[in-house]
Amino acid sequence: MRASKKKRIRKSTRYFYIAIATVMFVCSCGYILSSICKNNTTIKNETIYSYTNKFKYNYNVNLIENEYIDEPTLGMEENAYITDLIDNIDLKINYQYQGDKETIVNYDYEVVGKIQGIYTYNGTEQRIWTKKYVVLEKQEKQTENGNILIDENLKLNLSSQNDLVKQFEKQMGMTIDAKFILTLNVNTTTIVEGKSVTNKYTTPISIDLGKKTTSILGENDKEETQYISKEIEVTNNNQEIQIVISLIVLFLSVLIYKYILTKTQPINKIKNIYKYELNRILRLCQDKIVQVSTQPDVTATTIIDVKDFGEIIKVSEELFKPILYWASKDIDEAWFYVMSNSVTYRYILKG
Repeated sequence: MRASKKKRIRKSTRYFYIAIATVMFVCSCGYILSSICKNNTTIKNETIYSYTNKFKYNYNVNLIENEYIDEPTLGMEENAYITDLIDNIDLKINYQYQGDKETIVNYDYEVVGKIQGIYTYNGTEQRIWTKKYVVLEKQEKQTENGNILIDENLKLNLSSQNDLVKQFEKQMGMTIDAKFILTLNVNTTTIVEGKSVTNKYTTPISIDLGKKTTSILGENDKEETQYISKEIEVTNNNQEIQIVISLIVLFLSVLIYKYILTKTQPINKIKNIYKYELNRILRLCQDKIVQVSTQPDVTATTIIDVKDFGEIIKVSEELFKPILYWASKDIDEAWFYVMSNSVTYRYILKG
């Protein structure tokens, strides 16, 4: 059976396709091997739960009956209050816990207070006195909708604390900066996707003690959101697609190899020395050469064959004769003549 003829292409083109196939083969094999060795999953942090703490308070200051201020009650718009005219303080605190999922939340809360005494010595503040009080006993509760609402109305009578501060200053012989720090403490616990989420929230309200005037200060209308995340394994589906693409590229590179190596062969250019030399002579002596269509008849002259075309050039220059050029149409042969009277100088270029 006759073998199919191979396609002849240039060597440079052949090498180009082989180089492209090699790059495709190496890159696809490298990626496939790295994908096999590398873990197909990655660890990613994903938010599974968020909750918001909201807190606000308002109060009214109730005054004892006096001849200076007509109103029995003053609101929050006042900057300060005369301490000796204060009977008590109606304080309302509101706390909200809002989760973004319906979960069972166990929580407890309490309201505590403490006298905090600061003494300034040589420009340095020193905390020298702390006395604690329970304003509201700890309450333990549970909610099933993921939200908590705490509303508490507290009546604060700090006359005994004011008297205690004055007594402390008198007995100790020192002036201090004293405040009553009222704090709401809230603890919450819930379970989200098997993970325990705990929240500890505190917010202080400061009330002056032992001074001529009393100011009530604290952060109001506070809101803060916390986000809970957990590590999850994410499968890289794109990697599977990339492996398939790499296999296709690998298969194509093998096909290119097979086609180039079995179906093609390089064109072997054989250098034609005869034509090269002929063109060189014609280019070199184009002003001295006269091409003739028929071979000159030199039978009546003496023929001198020279071995080097350079000799023909010398004879032409010495005799001031042109070089006659005749080329055979059948074979690779070119004849050059310089004719002078009865002598003919001849050079034959053969293929």
